[in-house]
Amino acid sequence: MAIIIKKFGGTSVGSIERIRAIAQRIALSHREGDRIVIVVSAMAKTTDELFALAFQVSDHPSRRELDMLLTAGERITMSLLSLALQEEGFSSISFTGSQSGIITDGKHGNARILRINAFRINEELEKGKIVIVAGFQGVSTDKEITTLGRGGSDTSAVALASYLNADLCEIYTDVEGVYSADPRIVKNPRFIPEIDYGQMLALAYNGSKVLHPRAVEFAYQYQVPLVIRSSFSEAEGTLLTNRIKDNNMEDRKITAIAHKDGIICLTLKHTSLASEVLSDWSFEIFKYRFNNGLQTRANGGKDGSLNIYVEEKYLSEVLYFLSSRNVEVLNRRQGLGFVVLTGIGINLDLGFLAKTLELTQELDIIEINHSEHTIELLLPQTSVHTCVNILHDAFISVPKNPISQDKEIQ
Repeated sequence: MAIIIKKFGGTSVGSIERIRAIAQRIALSHREGDRIVIVVSAMAKTTDELFALAFQVSDHPSRRELDMLLTAGERITMSLLSLALQEEGFSSISFTGSQSGIITDGKHGNARILRINAFRINEELEKGKIVIVAGFQGVSTDKEITTLGRGGSDTSAVALASYLNADLCEIYTDVEGVYSADPRIVKNPRFIPEIDYGQMLALAYNGSKVLHPRAVEFAYQYQVPLVIRSSFSEAEGTLLTNRIKDNNMEDRKITAIAHKDGIICLTLKHTSLASEVLSDWSFEIFKYRFNNGLQTRANGGKDGSLNIYVEEKYLSEVLYFLSSRNVEVLNRRQGLGFVVLTGIGINLDLGFLAKTLELTQELDIIEINHSEHTIELLLPQTSVHTCVNILHDAFISVPKNPISQDKEIQ
């Protein structure tokens, strides 16, 4: 008797027709005895529309009240899907995040899950019901409704899969799985049928929209069996796994390219006040870079600086947060983007860096860094798509990596 978690994103539940299609799909694939929990996002664009409504009322809406407002989107979807399943002859019941026992900290807008006590879900599964859960939301230890940040429904699904010891967690989206680059900007990207947790984390952290980073963290930490699939086809999807079948042993290669545009860099002076404020930070950031100020101190200065990279859509909230705490923004640079190459060992191989520099010499690269599994390029956002295509053509589209060499195993 398998326990299956199925998560459907906003485009998958974007209309009444799509919700009915999901109910019909489950009716066709449901095996007698399987226990099914469905986690849903808000219908496509609903969260953005609710967010916009809040800012029509207030320039700086309370994050608590935003959580109360935004969680309405998932509650609408869960109820509609439960009704659609009942029309297909299933016994079903819908729960909010708090009713599902998802307990979080109190950071409104970007809460983290502390524990799960989903006894009500277990009770209804025992009765043979399909349970639909509103993703993206929970309840704090102070009994306040909270949200888990954008993409939080993925996190809800994988966290529940871990708690319920599910046999499989399926994340349904609008693409058939993980590709070597965003298929919306690269022609003929390679489909990746299996990917290890580490490389999936690198992609998710660096802009891939297929799966939220915190969901990958949960899957990795608790070894949740997870497949990314399309809700619009019957394709098998991409499996996250610890073991990748590859006979090339030490053949380092770039397996995928992530990107993110619409980024703003805020430079803060590193002071004790800034450090204190950062400890209370609850906004989603993309990256940060710390300058220890060695050169500044050599020239008579005292402090270093911190570059915080955030998406443009969070700018007004972040600036208000900083100004209300008297933290000075030394510099603000807009119109930035990142292109990130991922692959095991590429960050330690200067051949990949040399080739990347050669290929992008006309693109006004601002900065290059690396981390585990990645080489990261910061550049103007107007060059991001061009950069992704150039690097994809050179490193991935060709039959063999142009700088890769076979290595004899001693």
